[in-house]
Amino acid sequence: MATAEAQPEVNTNLMQAIVLPRYGSADNFQVTSIRPPKITADQVLIKIHAASVNPVDWKLRQGMLKWVMPDMLPGVLGFDAAGEISEVGYAAQQQGWKVGDAVMAFSDNTLGGCYAEYVAVDAKLLARKPDNLSYEEAAGIPLAGTTAWKSLVKLGQLHSGDEVLINGASGGVGTYAVQIAKALGAKVTAVCSESNHELVRSLGADEAIDYHQVNITRLNRTFDIVFDAVSKSTYSECRRILNPTGHYIATLPSVENIGFSVISKLQRQGCHVVLARPDGDTLRALASLANEGKLRTVIDTVYPLNEVADAHRQSEGEHVVGKIVLQVLSEETSNDESYD
Repeated sequence: MATAEAQPEVNTNLMQAIVLPRYGSADNFQVTSIRPPKITADQVLIKIHAASVNPVDWKLRQGMLKWVMPDMLPGVLGFDAAGEISEVGYAAQQQGWKVGDAVMAFSDNTLGGCYAEYVAVDAKLLARKPDNLSYEEAAGIPLAGTTAWKSLVKLGQLHSGDEVLINGASGGVGTYAVQIAKALGAKVTAVCSESNHELVRSLGADEAIDYHQVNITRLNRTFDIVFDAVSKSTYSECRRILNPTGHYIATLPSVENIGFSVISKLQRQGCHVVLARPDGDTLRALASLANEGKLRTVIDTVYPLNEVADAHRQSEGEHVVGKIVLQVLSEETSNDESYD
């Protein structure tokens, strides 16, 4: 696989990071050396063991989201991190965090900043890494898990016994959504290719539908929640399979769905477009499910950090099963001294 060309470090006070100097193809990534971020009193510095790639990353890279996010390039992408705390601000210490704690985080930096060896994150956004998950598994959870949780629990108002349909159930967000819905007592219908039916059933799906064979918008049944984790449908197409007080949730904004999300505030049925933001309470709820054995990460591929371009190309293919993870620090070197 192709790798980004490495630049030599000039001194030991630098960290390796993947910098995106300009919008465009994955070939634009540069492995370079920059200074680690300085923390404020409210922050911790995380020595990253693993990060992950989300579709929003390559959409940012391509410049598709310039209309909602300012041009911050050159910069470091990546919103998910799992690793060890290497430095703690004074206020963060008062929250009980200390050097050496194993954590996971959904970065609140504008571009994320997690395609690197270190990232600074507000301590309120941290969750302790579940003991039963590896760093690679934990790194998959923050953004995708938060998206699934917010969609089902906050926007969909999920209750035990609800009938939930999840489109794109074998993807990064979808695999977490199936498990969250099941853990909270829902009956789950998972939509994905037939080759992934066994997987989604192992995650808790009660029923699996092959989207190649069935048009879900023509099903002769209704659901309390229709969660389109891959945004391949619209609210107008799915209204007929929603219960009178049901909720439709999409992960990507479109003119139609945004319009209906406004109109639906006056109706019994709800249309929502989810925008996941860093939320420590949600991340800690996800960690709790993982500790209970009710949430796990399905990993498609693990790439070393300097092969992030290949990771982006795979994600752009839109046929990833579960998560693509970046290994930043290998298990063999995880006991090295923290940055000082």
